[in-house]
Amino acid sequence: MLYKRLCLITFLLTFHCLLLGCGSMTIKDEATQSYIPVQGWVFELRQDVSIPAGRARVFFQEGRLLYGVNEYKPHCHISVRNITEQAQTVYAGRFTIEKVYGRDGEIVMNDLIRIAAVGSADIMADGGNGNGEGMKIYSYIMKLHSDNQPQVTHLACGGVADYPAFADYPTLQDIDTAIGDYAVLVRPGAG
Repeated sequence: MLYKRLCLITFLLTFHCLLLGCGSMTIKDEATQSYIPVQGWVFELRQDVSIPAGRARVFFQEGRLLYGVNEYKPHCHISVRNITEQAQTVYAGRFTIEKVYGRDGEIVMNDLIRIAAVGSADIMADGGNGNGEGMKIYSYIMKLHSDNQPQVTHLACGGVADYPAFADYPTLQDIDTAIGDYAVLVRPGAG
């Protein structure tokens, strides 16, 4: 039984990867249950955002601007080419999405360490050797272009961290929720 499940999971993951490799990268639109290519769309940043000194990106999650994220919720980040000693501003403006590709990131979970305690109780603590079960985050990387802000390189949007068989890319709605009022993805000809 376990062997059949592993074979099915392997088949589904392989099929998923083959689909992603064909043609333009597409993003699921939950409203229509279809997959839409977003290459050629526009990422419109509606507010200036500041990237702190010593960093090259800033995150969006649940419509808020953050400097780190909860990997168990959809999130996006906008990146600049160089890390500088001063804060950098990405100004409100329009960026063409030149190319979209997928990436999967692995999160290795640490085993728990047992620490001897006084009495019969054990205390569990994070840490360990990294041999715990792995999780995946699937992300879209959107290469951005703007003649006015060439230092801005890409927008990356990740789905929810989950076990490999259950992890998935974010939907258009997940991306909209992550970026909130800070930005919008605009279809060609839509304004």
